[in-house]
Amino acid sequence: MKRHRVVIVGGGYAGVKALNVLAMSGICDIVLIDQHPYHYLQTDAYELIANECSLTMVSIDLVALCLSYGEQVLYVKDTVREIDFDNKHVLGESSGHPYDYLVLSAGSRTAYPSSILGLREHSHGVKTLSGSLAFKQQFEQRLYEKMESEGGWHTEPFNIVIGGGGLSGVEIAAEMAYYVRIFHRDNTLTCENIHIFLIIPHENVLDGMEAYLVRHATQRLLQLGVKIINHSRITSVDEHSLILNEKESVCFDFMIFAGGIVASTLTAGLDVPKNKKGQLIVDEYLRLPSCEKAFAVGDIAELQDRKGNLIPPTAQSAVQSAEHAAKNIIALMKNEMMIPSDLRMRGTLIALGGKYASISLLGWIRFSGLLGYWIKMIVMRSYRFRIHLQCAKGSELLRKNKRPCRKGF
Repeated sequence: MKRHRVVIVGGGYAGVKALNVLAMSGICDIVLIDQHPYHYLQTDAYELIANECSLTMVSIDLVALCLSYGEQVLYVKDTVREIDFDNKHVLGESSGHPYDYLVLSAGSRTAYPSSILGLREHSHGVKTLSGSLAFKQQFEQRLYEKMESEGGWHTEPFNIVIGGGGLSGVEIAAEMAYYVRIFHRDNTLTCENIHIFLIIPHENVLDGMEAYLVRHATQRLLQLGVKIINHSRITSVDEHSLILNEKESVCFDFMIFAGGIVASTLTAGLDVPKNKKGQLIVDEYLRLPSCEKAFAVGDIAELQDRKGNLIPPTAQSAVQSAEHAAKNIIALMKNEMMIPSDLRMRGTLIALGGKYASISLLGWIRFSGLLGYWIKMIVMRSYRFRIHLQCAKGSELLRKNKRPCRKGF
């Protein structure tokens, strides 16, 4: 059988899953291209910025991961700028790569509406590892400055504003509120003047999710002292203040914006069908309709279930879509029939500060509190454990200086 060449653009949840399925098939050569040499575990971002875990716990070395699969897999650090679908060629800033099959999994980025003046300049996003680290470092520096200047924070308030009441916004708000409590408990300082605001455009947080999750998330946020400002839209942002609904002003020391996503900047230069978020339109096999050997998975694609309902952009949907696309690519290589995708949300797990979480699985398993936390931890840690175990094989090769030969690849 001819060995085909697959190029994967993007090393997030979708790209890493596609890599795993294709590499384990053993019938193709694979090139993984990403501008960063790590896979960022974005689902753990709330833990990182609240000091619940270290940098090493939210990043996976893509070099070691690719090495672990042997000589048929190559990692390339580059930024893809252009894709020639007709000639099946991917062009980066410093390299070019022909392909037989292409997997686009470049993910998404925080959506900063152009109508909200100053939002991009004066708020932090957590879609990237660098953004999360920048917020964490600057936030802690401000905490230190406050302690030095006020000796206990007895004067001016310290406000943290989080824009967006979806999954990311709720998890970050809860974890930050819990972190503030622990910080002051450990340092015997008052926290009366520290305020966390969660600004949402709807009546409730987690708009559109099941009532059980909405109820328990709201109760937990209020218990932690988060101030939920509903029915409010941010209309402009300055360095330390924002305007809500074009009239109400809110001052802040730090702001995180988690109000939605748009597709990777890569899609802007692609002459293929896209939705208003820049996500690529795919068929039932997760292919680009006009490019039969190019697939799009994860946040970069508009994913639907079999009934045509949109699937939310989560790590869960990224992994599912990547696995299905990879299996369809393998089927094509073997001259077999592809199978239409059957993507579905199997459950929702929401971290709500400390050892507390709300979960809903398979439509009927629901827990909140400590048990919910442990179930969420098992799910998250199992993913992290499996991928760390795979990386260990590549790390061993690096330590022994036995990098696989890739002549002719």
